[in-house]
Amino acid sequence: MAKRKVSALQGYPRREGSYLADDSLFPPPKKPLSQQQLNEAIRRAFERSLLSKSGDIAKLPQTPQELVNLCIKHLRERSDPVLSPSFLSQCRVEEIFELDAVSHEMQRQRMKIGVFYQYLVIELMRHRFPATVDGKKEGDVESDVDTPGFAKGLRLYISVKKSGDTVGGQDVEDMIRRIEKMAKEDKNLTRPYLGVACVATPPRGKITAYDKSRAIKHNIEGHPYSPNCEVWTPGFIFPYITGLPTTDVYKRGLEEVNKYLPFHALAQREACAVLLAAELKNLNLVDINTGRIHPEKFQAWITQTAKGKGTKEDAITDTADIE
Repeated sequence: MAKRKVSALQGYPRREGSYLADDSLFPPPKKPLSQQQLNEAIRRAFERSLLSKSGDIAKLPQTPQELVNLCIKHLRERSDPVLSPSFLSQCRVEEIFELDAVSHEMQRQRMKIGVFYQYLVIELMRHRFPATVDGKKEGDVESDVDTPGFAKGLRLYISVKKSGDTVGGQDVEDMIRRIEKMAKEDKNLTRPYLGVACVATPPRGKITAYDKSRAIKHNIEGHPYSPNCEVWTPGFIFPYITGLPTTDVYKRGLEEVNKYLPFHALAQREACAVLLAAELKNLNLVDINTGRIHPEKFQAWITQTAKGKGTKEDAITDTADIE
């Protein structure tokens, strides 16, 4: 097996006995971000997180009928053919909407909030470091930052991740290589670079101290994946770019989130539960004896052989022949 080539050290001061950049390079701003600036960054981040790749805002289901239609689509297309029929047959039909649609809605919003954090770091950084631009991929940030005592300054190549789960395991080496590749391929690089995997939420529910919230990731042999790439967690990243406690940023986000990521299925779950139960009965998926989902009928419903181009009529077939 070929030995992986280790990246040459970038020429910036390092913490003694460590590959980490020296702490003196990253002082918090002398003047914290104003509330107006924080509000603007949060608003912009939420607005950007809702845009599609074409720049449009996707219309989400809101009415009970729209929510039930989405739930039926999700049940049909995402159910496991063995586990789901067994699980659903043990539930009251009126419980299915909340068990499926509300949890599905939460998952959709978790994905959106992950995008929100990516844009939040970008928008916050722009207030402190004007030379901040969106990177080549969603969630990437490039920024030239001044560094006290080191006149050259640094160019940061940042990849923002929602949680520590995405900055560990088997993918960590590929992620760090990708970050460093961005720097090495930048023909306009005029200063030393530092790659950063930024974690936006507290790993294991803990916000560590400012000077403890940067790290170098190592492989199982104890060698750094790259001596020029660090992991920054919330105890460092938010105070560094805003001068505010990390919890202040989260609190302000909490005050705004429902305007942009509302839980329609949760709010209307009672009306939707009744409507979905009626729809499932109309689809002949409910056992007339038990009043619950008939597991074999449900299994047949989600494992049909595709017909032609898949017309709307093909999507719902008769399950009356299943006893």
